[in-house]
Amino acid sequence: MTVIILVGLARSGKDTAADYLVQKHGFTKYTFSDVLKELLEQKGITSTKKRMNELGDILRNEMGMAAIAKMLDKKINKKDKLVFVGPRSIEEIDYFKKKFPELKIIKITTGKDERFGRRSEEDPSEKEEFHKRDEDDKYNKGFQKVLDSADFQVNNFSEIENFYSELETVLNLVQSE
Repeated sequence: MTVIILVGLARSGKDTAADYLVQKHGFTKYTFSDVLKELLEQKGITSTKKRMNELGDILRNEMGMAAIAKMLDKKINKKDKLVFVGPRSIEEIDYFKKKFPELKIIKITTGKDERFGRRSEEDPSEKEEFHKRDEDDKYNKGFQKVLDSADFQVNNFSEIENFYSELETVLNLVQSE
């Protein structure tokens, strides 16, 4: 069984990497933010990044830092290859490490300007505000521990083909361990 968690700052390429693994290697993708999106939609609330972030904070405060992982776990259908995208706390990673001892963490990295250039309509339009969220997540919410937990790193600084090639190299290392 191959189980991967993709971590990285906003717009680093985590979903692009996960979608590649799904399309080229038959992985099943699970996204932490989808849990929050579903909960908001069930309440008739339009899901935005800000609302999902606030809901995630509330749930983690009420139910512990692994709350989203526990909710996501209920959605998993046993498959040979799993890729999880976007945990926000080290406790979420630890939760899945206990369930899947073979789990590997891949950090996706890219530059600040590249990430800002990839922002969506939901992201802040000002650079300072966009990057302020990174600092808040890393230092006030413990996200730096998530980034530091990576077993491997894939850089997403150039052409998409290079990104995929580097991802393939790391995937080969993951599967050979």
